Parts: sequence; C-alpha cells; structure tokens
Amino acid sequence: MFSFLNKNKSNSKRIYLDNAGSTPTSKLATSEFSRVSSIFGNPSAIYKEGVEAKNILNEAKEKIGKIINARTHEIYFTGSGTESCNLAILGTYKQWKKENEYSNKLPHIIISSIEHPSVMELVNYLSINSLINVTYLPVYEDGLIKVEDIRKAITEDTILVSVMYANNEIGTVEPIKEIGRMIQEIKSQKSKVKTTNHPYFHTDACQAGNYLNLDTYRLRVDMMTVNSSKVYGPKGVAILYKKEGIDIEPVSFGGGQERGLRSGTENVAGAYSFACALEESQELREKESERLKEIRDDFKNKLEKKIPEVTFYGVWGEDRLPNNINCRIPNIGSDEMIIRLDNLGFAVSHKSACASQVDDGSYVIKALGATDNEAKENIRITMGRDTTKEDMNKLVEAIFQIYSKFAK
Repeated sequence: MFSFLNKNKSNSKRIYLDNAGSTPTSKLATSEFSRVSSIFGNPSAIYKEGVEAKNILNEAKEKIGKIINARTHEIYFTGSGTESCNLAILGTYKQWKKENEYSNKLPHIIISSIEHPSVMELVNYLSINSLINVTYLPVYEDGLIKVEDIRKAITEDTILVSVMYANNEIGTVEPIKEIGRMIQEIKSQKSKVKTTNHPYFHTDACQAGNYLNLDTYRLRVDMMTVNSSKVYGPKGVAILYKKEGIDIEPVSFGGGQERGLRSGTENVAGAYSFACALEESQELREKESERLKEIRDDFKNKLEKKIPEVTFYGVWGEDRLPNNINCRIPNIGSDEMIIRLDNLGFAVSHKSACASQVDDGSYVIKALGATDNEAKENIRITMGRDTTKEDMNKLVEAIFQIYSKFAK
C-alpha cells in the first residue's frame, strides 16, 4: 500500500513543502543573478564600472516600484527581511527619541501577538528594557485580528503599528487595507490638533509576495517589508518600502548607502535577481493561487477522512494563503513527525525557522488558544510551484502511516 514510501531515498523524489521557510531560486532569478554578477563595480563609485552597477540597482528599484506602486527613492535594499523589519521598528523608535530627547514619556508600539520573530523579539527587547510601552493585539480562533482592537489600543503616544500581511505559520491574511484606512483617519484627526505623522503603519509582507497584491497605496501602509528568499529569489536581499515623508533613523553606520538609511555596499546582482523574481511571482499570482487552493482543500478533506482527530489551525478560505496548511496530529510531537516525514522524503516544518532554536511550542498556535502540549504537535506544510496533487496525496498516506504506527 505504501510502496512509494519504501523506495531507496537516493532514487525517490524529495517533496519539498517548506516554501514559507525558503523558496528555491527560480530559473529566471538564477539566470539573471549569473548575468548581472559580471557587473562587479561598486555602485557608489563615479567611474564607468560603478555607474553601470548603480544603473542596474536603479533598474531593480524601478521594477519593484511598479509592482508595489512606489517611487524608486522610497525603496531601500537590505540584507534580509529581518533587517528590514528591524530598520522599520528601531528606526521609528530612534527618530522619536531624537525628537523627544527630554521627554519623560515612553513611546507606544502596537503589534499583533503572532508577528514574525524579527518583529516580536525586537519589540520584546525594547519593552523589557523599559524603552517603550507595547500592546500585543490578540488574535481570535481564526487567527485574524480585529481592526477595532487596534483603534482602541492607539493612544496619543503611539508611534508605530506593525501587523504582518500574511502569517508565516498559519497563513492567515490580515485586514491590512482596513487597518491602513483606520490609521489614516486617526492621523487626519490628530493633525487638526497638532502636527504629527504618528502612528506609522508597517507591515511585514514577506509571505505575501507570491499570492497577494502588494500595492502600497491600496494597502495604505507607511512602510512594508518584502523578502527575496520567499519569492523564488536569492537569499541575502530584501527591501524596506518607506513612504516619502516618513522619517526614521538608520540603525547601521558606515558609507551612507541607500540615501544614508542602510550603510553597506549594495548586493547588485541579488537586488536585480530579486526584482525579476518578484515580477515573475506577481505574474503567476492568480494562476498559482487558484491551483494551490484546489490542492490545499483536497488535502484537507482527505486527511480529515484518514485522521478525523486532526486539527487545522487558522481561518480557511479567502483570508488564508493558498499554499499554507497548519495542522496538529494528536499524540505525536512536531519534531518527531518532521523527522519521520523527512526519512520518508518530505520536507515540512513546525514554525518559523527563525523561532526553531527552542522547543517550547509555537507561540502562534498558543495565541489561537492551543495548550502548551498542543502547540508542540503541529506541523506547517507550505506548498510551492512544483507541488502537485499527487505529492499531497502521498503526504496524506505518509502522515497516516506515521500516525497509525506511532500515535495511536
């Protein structure tokens, strides 16, 4: 019955299902990276080779700008999504501190309780060291936050709201456009009393690039993070979109690249390859979304029939990324399931790779109401362009085999 599981691993196809962790680099992105790598000049130099590199960098920003509806001077290249999120949050804090040097007040930051560690850990650090006040917005059983909860949480001292566009673990798509509209209304009312741009609104859109609209004007965001390694581009490059008129301080110092906001010689080949990969992802967005939704829903139905005790986390339907499945197989730990699936040729994960060093369960799953033990029994399955229905049928059988042998 499970003959496909018993093949010699060297001869069997590995089925990769951790695309939320990292996507493979597409053929287009790989080709463009290789081509542009020959342009070796430093883009800060004013001689021919440097100007060539600078032009490639600007072309990359133009490509990305068309996708996210931004001007080139509003796009800043960073080394990762984590760095981009850190720059948005710490840069906002440092700018406020600079403008309020002698104030006894603490600035206030609002984030959701299911943010990526690049947001969560930095905000925790600032809070623990009594540098900010923080509100952690609750999510409900479906994994979604409520706009009204943010409205109620905003105070006169709120300098930043950061809510991720799509969650990396449970795939829920948050109401970013509605949050942005509400924050704009609040800022408009505040401006009648005093001149202020706060609160800024930042969204971590790293998981959104393959499946969601990234138009910053439509989303009404002040800052947005997008990561190359999640959209079939190379690792080591990302962007921070920062709307014109939004002032933040740099958090790294050196040569003053990226208009003084992010020092360090730019990764020209990586940036251009990223731009090409993002273009390709957005071109495939609708077609891939429909294809993966069908496979995702079919998998859910088949696994529920095989294992009625399975629990699926997060809202199901339009407010979920089409490639994301997060489920709990009772009585078998996450690591145990991942290792056994790995031995059978499947690559799945448990939680964010950036939060996998300590086995204390997923704080995202706990935020949905799961117990500590339940939060150590879930797995995250994230499909990609190469995933087929046949692959997912094989995964159903593999999970059932493991469950039947070890969990009952």
